[in-house]
Amino acid sequence: MPIPAVPEAAEAHGEISLPVATAALLFFLGMIGVIGPAWGYGLFLVATLLLLAGVILLCIFLLSRAFDADRLQRGFAIAFTSGAWTYVLAISALAGFFVLETIEHRMELKWLIFGPAALLAILVLDWGLYHILVQKNAQTWQRYRHVISRDQVESAALRATFIDEVVLHRSLLRVSIFRWIRHQLILWGFGLMFAVEVLAVFLREALPAFGLPDIWRMPGHPVRMAFDFAFDFTGLMILIGCVLALLFRLRAHGTPNQKFTDTPSAVFLLLVVVTGFVVEGMRIAGSLQDPYHAASPIGLLFAYTLGDPTRGSKFLADAIWLLHALAACAFIAYVPLKRLVHSCATPLGRLMNSQKSMLAAKKDYVLRGLFTKHGGT
Repeated sequence: MPIPAVPEAAEAHGEISLPVATAALLFFLGMIGVIGPAWGYGLFLVATLLLLAGVILLCIFLLSRAFDADRLQRGFAIAFTSGAWTYVLAISALAGFFVLETIEHRMELKWLIFGPAALLAILVLDWGLYHILVQKNAQTWQRYRHVISRDQVESAALRATFIDEVVLHRSLLRVSIFRWIRHQLILWGFGLMFAVEVLAVFLREALPAFGLPDIWRMPGHPVRMAFDFAFDFTGLMILIGCVLALLFRLRAHGTPNQKFTDTPSAVFLLLVVVTGFVVEGMRIAGSLQDPYHAASPIGLLFAYTLGDPTRGSKFLADAIWLLHALAACAFIAYVPLKRLVHSCATPLGRLMNSQKSMLAAKKDYVLRGLFTKHGGT
């Protein structure tokens, strides 16, 4: 059966009025103090669960023959649409609350700068990925969707390609072990750190907003220590990956391999990671003897390296923190604008190329169209 069509612009316009109005209402209620941050974080949690459900249903649809195709299609379409709009509602509710905090002078200067920067970075990332992965391919999807069906999906090939090319990147491994290690360290280091940070947001912000114990601010709590280690581990992965990328750039200078380098991205990401470790080191420097810092070995090393002058310097600590935070926001916005977007687009292309039957159906449709246009039979 055919894959569902992308909604037409007129229909989409009619469908967004209610959620946009709801988002505006939540922003207003947050701004006047009627609803607190728990609303925003609660909606954020619901959005995450809906999007996760959509991914699971889509994977079942593509990677197996289980369950009814129509129901799966409706299921993941509803989950993705509902999740996306719930995400918008969550951002609106939180934005209203933070505006109120700002008006009532309960917001530090660094958060006043960081908040809008983070929001802008998220918007640029979301819109950029949507434009590149969805909008630019919508016309092609509409043209060929009637010759593509679930019955033609080669699930075994899709699963094998997902493991080989999306997870393990075996094609790159066959070309160069050095490039493969560099790529895996940066890609999975960044991806895992992003996932850890999303979980940390719930731990740091959402749980206290729901009235639960604020374990993030309990020194030595095992959950907090586990997060500290995860941040250090993923940060070290990225750090090593960026150093290897710069070494590869030096070695490849003036050779055909130079086209496989992306020095701006490596330098940009290295700045984010190093300033992050500096911020962590400055935080630890004032309590070097506390045993729970063992969960942050890289941060502890930076703390010893930075030494006594960093202790108690709140202005310097805030300035470095703001530099790190703004660099991180800028990097997030940078992802869909430059070569880094290939980290998303290339795996999708290889997954599509694994579907020989669909590609053959598309080719047959194009050839029949050409013959018909030129008077053939």
